Amino acid sequence: MPVVRPTLGQVFALSLLGLAAVLALLFFAVFHLSLETTIASSERIRDGASREISERVAGFLAKAPAAAAQFQEETDRGLVNAGDPLAVESALFVLLLSTPDISEATFTYGKQMGFDQNGLLQLAPAPRGQVSVVRASSSKDDDRFWSRQLQQENGAFVADRRELNAGSSFSTAPLRRESGEKIPDPTAHATFITPARKDFSGQLLWSDLHWSQLDAALPEAQRRAEVSVQQVVTDAAGNFAGVLRVGLLLKQLDRAVQLQIAPSGQPEPHRIFLCDAAGHLITRVSPNDRLEERNGDLRIAPAHLPPEIIAAVSEPMLRAVSEKNPSSSGMFRFQGEEYLTTFRALPGTQDWIVGIVVPRSYYVGRLTTIRDELLAVSFGMMALLIAGGSFILRRVQRAHGQIVHESLTMNAFEFSPSPTSAPFRDVSEVLESLEKAKTAMRAMSKYVPVDLVRRLYRSKTEPILGAELMEIAIMFTDVQDFTTHSERLAPNELATALGSYLQLMVGIIQQETGGTIDKFIGDAIMTFWNAPEPVAEPARMACLAALRCRAASHALTQSPAWKELPPFETRFGLHHDEALVGHFGAPDRMNYTAIGDAVNLASRLEGLNKQYGTSIIASYRIVVATGAQFDFRLLDKVAVKGKSDAIKIYELLGEKGEADAMRETVTTYEDAFAFYNARNFSEAAHLLASLPNDAPARILLERCRAYQEEPPPADWDGVYISMSK
Repeated sequence: MPVVRPTLGQVFALSLLGLAAVLALLFFAVFHLSLETTIASSERIRDGASREISERVAGFLAKAPAAAAQFQEETDRGLVNAGDPLAVESALFVLLLSTPDISEATFTYGKQMGFDQNGLLQLAPAPRGQVSVVRASSSKDDDRFWSRQLQQENGAFVADRRELNAGSSFSTAPLRRESGEKIPDPTAHATFITPARKDFSGQLLWSDLHWSQLDAALPEAQRRAEVSVQQVVTDAAGNFAGVLRVGLLLKQLDRAVQLQIAPSGQPEPHRIFLCDAAGHLITRVSPNDRLEERNGDLRIAPAHLPPEIIAAVSEPMLRAVSEKNPSSSGMFRFQGEEYLTTFRALPGTQDWIVGIVVPRSYYVGRLTTIRDELLAVSFGMMALLIAGGSFILRRVQRAHGQIVHESLTMNAFEFSPSPTSAPFRDVSEVLESLEKAKTAMRAMSKYVPVDLVRRLYRSKTEPILGAELMEIAIMFTDVQDFTTHSERLAPNELATALGSYLQLMVGIIQQETGGTIDKFIGDAIMTFWNAPEPVAEPARMACLAALRCRAASHALTQSPAWKELPPFETRFGLHHDEALVGHFGAPDRMNYTAIGDAVNLASRLEGLNKQYGTSIIASYRIVVATGAQFDFRLLDKVAVKGKSDAIKIYELLGEKGEADAMRETVTTYEDAFAFYNARNFSEAAHLLASLPNDAPARILLERCRAYQEEPPPADWDGVYISMSK
């Protein structure tokens, strides 16, 4: 087994690659470790922030239960008479003064009669009522309050209201009777009925985000959103006194989740928000965000929600948060940027979740910059090493490289001319020898099919006599009245015109359809497809070549460059069948060609165009192979000269759909041809007479009229015997 020896350039290149690989591995290990450390650190920061926010929210929400417990304790100790609305009003006012985060406190009362079979509290018709104290301003420096008392008068509920300013005397604030729509029974509201149920009695019940009950009559833009806690209150004797509701405003909850995570003085890239398990926001992203009801609960509907939050609440990480898994962190990609996110469940809430999302670049951006700078330095050092090595090797490799290049170029069957100059005389002589060989190969490829030359060159074999049976598509072309044209034109004019024509045809046949030009016979061309190299759909390629050559030759003869030369109208014959393809001739002089009945038939088909006034005639086998891709017209059943068997011949009209304008003509002709074959010459002649401008129709019409005058013999089978080539 031969030993494979590397070149000097390969050894040098491998050394550089090895050095680069070692540096790359080291760089990758350091960078990857730093990246993991940074990401882990960022996760700890987000986790700590989410814990702090969770504690903030829990502390904020705990103020409502604490206020309820304080009111109950005051009632138990006899400090507040739950049956005295004025005493209750004073106690509620004290709750709001002592706890600035409470937005409202409402005590709804009634006299208990018992519970029904469903556990619902039954009240006496009277007394029933409600006392509310509301913080009217969010500014802690200038809090204003108002109270409202609902009580029964003459079987209906009336409301008295007064303003309670912190700086004014409580006892002197006057009560003013409200007027307007009928006031509903406050004990019929869900915030009273549900906590007062027998199975909930004494329990602390939280509500989700909702509109304040006291703002029900106000427009939505003026209503307050809050979360509240409800609990049954008993009097000093332990009897049912009413239900206390303590509310916390949403905007105060918004402030609870505001946390500066980035260092002071730097922009805050972290987005912090509260949402539910479905991804609906509970806290505002901007002060102008509006609210809307979703499934009975209020949720934030931002006008312009940051896209990273939209993407974050759509991530599976949010759905993964549960009681067993209270925290979930990870990374996602959105709009080409990576984001880090953390979700943490808030215990004691209606399945609320705190979310934090931040661009990954905030944490790893500097690290990425350092990586890029190191990469740039590394690449610069590598470039210097390569430049120095290249300078050392350049003189040695230049001559060697020229020879290798020319050899590889010839091996790739590229024989275009190249310069032969070189810094060394012996190298120049080798290059000149290679150039002479390339010149010979270029000349050879002009006389024989280039694919054949390529095959012989690559296989390092010489052609030998012999052939193989191959299925090929064959095309013969011929210029109509070429003999007449050659007699009329001067030799130079004829040579120029024929050269332009054949150059056009050769380009379409070889370059566009992959055909092999067998030979030129004056103005005629013999071409076949699928040899010496396989061609996909050879019959289709032959049809395309014929159509394109016909169109291109017509365009050429109509162009200004053709001047006043006679037009070259080309006729084509197409056939698809098996033929012998190979090297024929003598051992020391041979020709690569195709022979057999298939070739002869294609030649005869080209000649039949003169008899039918057509330009492209194809055999039945061509139609079978390509009928779904082209439009054909059945012309006749013919026994060509030299053949006893009849074949169907067709006129190629164009690619599928291109001959729609001739559809009626084709249908009429083929109907007439069917009558012709059925010996109904009169009906056939009648149809054909309607096509005076169709050359095949005129030919068949003459034949029908001749048979009308002298009918064919009884054994006539409709075959036309052609006596000319």
